[in-house]
Formats: sequence, structure tokens, C-alpha cells
Amino acid sequence: MSKEQAWFHEADWLDGLSIKAHASIDLNQFYPHYHNHPERWKAVFEFLKKDLTVLDAGNYPIIGDEVFAMVSNYSTKKKEEAKWEAHRKYIDLQYVIEGEEKMGLLPLSCAVSPEEYDEARDLIFFGDQKGEYFRANQALFFVFFPTDVHRPCILIDEDDSKPVKKLVFKIAVD
Repeated sequence: MSKEQAWFHEADWLDGLSIKAHASIDLNQFYPHYHNHPERWKAVFEFLKKDLTVLDAGNYPIIGDEVFAMVSNYSTKKKEEAKWEAHRKYIDLQYVIEGEEKMGLLPLSCAVSPEEYDEARDLIFFGDQKGEYFRANQALFFVFFPTDVHRPCILIDEDDSKPVKKLVFKIAVD
């Protein structure tokens, strides 16, 4: 087991947080970023210890432009209605507060059909492609680095859209 894997599985970095990290997290990205910017990650995990169900939709500043959170409410979508996306300036930590959804994931190096990068929104969409899909719920959070293309907001059952309340942290890469 590598030092990154041992560190991840010991989970001392969660500082008592009961929510688990999804196994898809890229440890070659997470380990060095956490150790280079521990204050950012500690602020995120401290925020996750709050009663998140009482948060209203909107933005929540945490550490200036380095870390902020957004709460949104929406209904899950059919897979073909959800877009693949990636970011360059920020890492996403996504946590479903209420409801559940599927999240798609694939490496940026495998992504095809990129659209124009929107620097103001730090967002680039990609065309339809194959990726892995995971169930997101209150038990775990996902972390997406700029090397990860993700596809959030997908309904669990193909014909049954459900409401979701989600918290997305934006954590500066640099």
C-alpha cells in the first residue's frame, strides 16, 4: 500500500467527520494538494460537520476566493440531459445533502468533444461519452480535480426524477 493510500484509509484527515470519501478520489492529486493547503481542506471538513439540512440555496464564503461553497436545489435529470464538465481553477467537492443521484466520472485525458472553456465560470463542457457511474447520497462525498471530467445530477431510476439538495465546495487549485 502506498503512503497516499495508507493516509487516505486511515482517514485522520477527516478530523472526526462521519461522511466518507468516495473511493474514486484521485489520491495522486488529493494527497499533495491536502498537504500543500491543509487549511483549505480543514475548513471544508469543518463546514461539513454543520447541520447542512438547514442551509438555504446560495453561496457561502469560507476562505475568500480560495474556498467557498454553493448550495443548490434541483431535480435529477436523464443521463442525456446532464453534461460532462470539468474545471481548471477549482477542485469540486460535491456532497448530496438530501436525495440521491448518479455521478459520472472519467479522466480528462480520455474526454472527447470539448466545448469552449468559459474562464469566468471556470467551466468546460464535453460531448457525450462513456464513463463510470456512481451513486451519490448522504453517506459520502466526491472530489473532482481538473484532471477529472464529471457528470452530476443524473437520476437513479431512468424514469423517475427526484429532488436533490447539494453542497458543492470550490477549492482553489493554486
